[in-house]
Amino acid sequence: MNLDLLDRTLRELRIQPVGKGYIDLICPPENIGAFIDRMEALQIPIEGFAWWCHVRGDHHPCGMGGPLNRYGEGWFSEIRMDDILRFDGYEALRRYLLEEYPNSPAYKPCYVPAF
Repeated sequence: MNLDLLDRTLRELRIQPVGKGYIDLICPPENIGAFIDRMEALQIPIEGFAWWCHVRGDHHPCGMGGPLNRYGEGWFSEIRMDDILRFDGYEALRRYLLEEYPNSPAYKPCYVPAF
């Protein structure tokens, strides 16, 4: 795995790791497709994702505490989950996050994925 390319991708797409390493990479909604495409091109598997709430303005956090948004306003609140959401491949993940979830009754505009 080329960590230089991965780190550059994270910076370019404004993806924020929580803590150190490459777990809980909080991704802005507008960069989800590009992130999945880049991981596929680099052959870096995405095991799944967890939800985080992007807290801005007077929005009440949906979850627990979390880091400040280093790329813009607000901060991120970790949503309690039993496990990460897993998908069979890049295309299934892409379809869920970009098509199915935004059109589902479960959709919350403050939710952002952390891969």
